Amino acid sequence: MLLTFDIGNTNIVLGLFDGTKLTHKWRLPSSTKKSADDYAVDIIELFLTDKIDCLKIEGCIIASVVPILISLINEAIKKFLPEEIAKKILVIGDNKTRLGIKIKVKNKNEVGHDRLINAIAGFQKFGGNLIIIDFGTATTFDVVGAHGEYLGGVIAPGINLSLKALHDMTAQLPKISVKTQKNVIGTNTIEAMNSGVYFGYISLIEGMIQRIEKELNHQTTHIITGGLAEIFKDALKNSIQHHEPDLTLEGLRLVYEINKKWT
Repeated sequence: MLLTFDIGNTNIVLGLFDGTKLTHKWRLPSSTKKSADDYAVDIIELFLTDKIDCLKIEGCIIASVVPILISLINEAIKKFLPEEIAKKILVIGDNKTRLGIKIKVKNKNEVGHDRLINAIAGFQKFGGNLIIIDFGTATTFDVVGAHGEYLGGVIAPGINLSLKALHDMTAQLPKISVKTQKNVIGTNTIEAMNSGVYFGYISLIEGMIQRIEKELNHQTTHIITGGLAEIFKDALKNSIQHHEPDLTLEGLRLVYEINKKWT
């Protein structure tokens, strides 16, 4: 079995693969205040609840956009993995870990590891000429070329970040969670706020796809992923061809397999 970690600013998503099949998926809140021991306990509790034998884990790979959490999770994993496996943990961004993707941006080190992983998985699954939209702490658009090369992308404030700003920076707007909505014109404050975010992000995604394709001068295949993609998939069905909630975890599995072949 392969254990994968996608560490984001809001959540840590863990995936467990048996061969190419994702058998288990869990979420933990991202926190730099926790110790490695705390994380080890959290992960072991997940395993115990789902009756997972950690001694059967044969490999582990970590991707993170929060640098401090890499060492914490790495240390936590070593507390329960077999010693020979713990010595071979792959970390995206480590010079020893190869991605097998051409990165065509000015500063390659600026690109989030999750975005590159999504590009790798998207190309493997659907071929080239892609726009991958990830609903995370930030809403990102990543553009993949005809041969799987990473061409760049767009970063916009994430949905929950926008809702938090509305609540924190105003005196009378409540804290809400986004949900699907039929009417654009809100009949109360909560509906008006939800409409602004829900329909605002639909318009952002549809408009950004048009602008990217105009700049590329060709059509692309569109993929959505991330925790909040589920809420938008039906409203975007005329613009989006694929909803892939586990794209990043799949990409981590692919990178692990690539590095196994090279070692």
